[in-house]
Amino acid sequence: MSKMKELDEIAEGIADVTEELMNDSIDWQLGDFDQDGDDFDAIHSYVMSRAIEYLYKNNTITNR
Repeated sequence: MSKMKELDEIAEGIADVTEELMNDSIDWQLGDFDQDGDDFDAIHSYVMSRAIEYLYKNNTITNR
């Protein structure tokens, strides 16, 4: 297996674990936030998207 393929598999594994941790963290953070039903799903998705944007921005700026 090529080195790039190995690195891609490592990155994919990290992404899977990170997504799970982020979902749990968002659930916990939104625990006291007033919402219900479909609103919760929309809010959760919004927070996840924004968090990913912040991660991307911070990674892009600091790793030039």
